[in-house]
Amino acid sequence: MTEFPITDEDGLVQCTCETDELLRLLADASRRRVVVLLENCDSNWIRIDQMAQLLSMTCDGESVSGWKRDLHHIHLPMLEDTGVIEYDRQDNVVRYYHCDVITDVLDAIDSE
Repeated sequence: MTEFPITDEDGLVQCTCETDELLRLLADASRRRVVVLLENCDSNWIRIDQMAQLLSMTCDGESVSGWKRDLHHIHLPMLEDTGVIEYDRQDNVVRYYHCDVITDVLDAIDSE
C-alpha cells in the first residue's frame, strides 16, 4: 500500500499514513469539516474551544458543547492515531500536520 508523508510547517516529515487510513478518516462528513477547518487555519495550532465555536457556526443545529464532546471523544483521537494532528488534552490545543493527499482528496470532494 502507498504511504504518504505528513509534514510540519517546516516541511519535515513527522510520519506517514496509508491511503486506506486517510480515506477512512475523510469518509465522515463531520471529520471532513474538522480537517477543512484545520487546513484553513492561519496557524498550525488551534484551541479546542475555538474549533468547537467555529464548527458550530457552520453547522445548523450543532451546539458548541456537542462539537467539544465529539472532538474530544471521536474526531481528534482518530486524527491523532494517524499522525495528522497532535492533541494536547491538558491544554486543550490541537497542532495540525499537513498532508498533500488530504488536501487533494478534500479538493476533489469539493469539486463534485
